[in-house]
Amino acid sequence: MLLKNKHIFIVEDDIANRAIIQMMLEREGAKTAIDRWGVDALPRIRAFAPVDLILLDLMFPAGISGFDIFDEIRRESDLAHIPIIAVSAMDPSLAIPKTQIKGFNGFIPKPIEYELFVHQIVSVLEGETVWFAGRGPEFDKG
Repeated sequence: MLLKNKHIFIVEDDIANRAIIQMMLEREGAKTAIDRWGVDALPRIRAFAPVDLILLDLMFPAGISGFDIFDEIRRESDLAHIPIIAVSAMDPSLAIPKTQIKGFNGFIPKPIEYELFVHQIVSVLEGETVWFAGRGPEFDKG
């Protein structure tokens, strides 16, 4: 089990995406918790602590963005060290540069490529970054 006892927090509004991500992670031994809209992310992350990784969608219907949530998390000294990966349907050619500048630890596009996803998560947990644009070469892995 590649993710045994890892605590991964998911911020994702789409029920199908949440179910797929959660199933893939838990199948590899991860413990997961979810916030659907991002508005309650901070207290939920703290309640789920210790958190090893946060998977963060970038687009939400309620006027909040993943970038807003990222900023909130990074402002909190007790949460600022947690790696955050953007998992989004946003165009990778736009999202990757924005997430890199912001300080994310990676970008994984939707739809998720099942055969790669868990390995991408493991890479970030091992201290690497993963910038993946989809069915093509990775931008950077290191």
